[in-house]
Amino acid sequence: MSHIGFLFDLDGTLVNSKPAVERAWIKLAQEAQIPLEKMVGLHGIPAEQSLRMLLEDRSEDEIKSWVDRIEYLESSDTDGVIAIPGAKNLLNELNNRSIPWTIVTSCTIPLAISRVKAAGIEMPDHSVTFNDVKLGKPHPEPFILGAKRIGLEPNQCWVVEDAPAGVKSGKSAGCTVAAVLTSHLKEQLDEADYFLNHLDELLPLAFN
Repeated sequence: MSHIGFLFDLDGTLVNSKPAVERAWIKLAQEAQIPLEKMVGLHGIPAEQSLRMLLEDRSEDEIKSWVDRIEYLESSDTDGVIAIPGAKNLLNELNNRSIPWTIVTSCTIPLAISRVKAAGIEMPDHSVTFNDVKLGKPHPEPFILGAKRIGLEPNQCWVVEDAPAGVKSGKSAGCTVAAVLTSHLKEQLDEADYFLNHLDELLPLAFN
């Protein structure tokens, strides 16, 4: 493989937004009368897709109103959103070595921008958000598009993910997948090719 690029998930991979995410979704669950136990396992799946599963018996207008509501709740609350340890150094190293990379996230554009800004991380111009695809993770479309946007084929790209939906998306796209163990156990990410306890482990592994 003569050229390698990196496609990073955002939440749980480059940014720790867990407290803010939990606050927003707990509030929405209370307002929309959704049992909290139904939300288990939705991490990494776009909010709109998640809400369509959770509210499948509601009207289209009501679903859209809750999609707008969770967008507001998540975008307006960045308290405690910080960079994952090693994320800033890793991205700086990639830039210094002119190695192509981008962010491929299930967030919408406004939400992604609010989180990277809060965490002090760069938002690439050629990033991929939920607004850019017809089908979000776990479908392969996001990472196929991410590879295209950095000028590479999927099989030239390493996907770095923390969630089962993202791991499945990356593998289905034909990428090499490294799962960072920030939010899930290794057993929950067993489709990944490699496992990272810390982001510092990525480049030595990829360029071994």
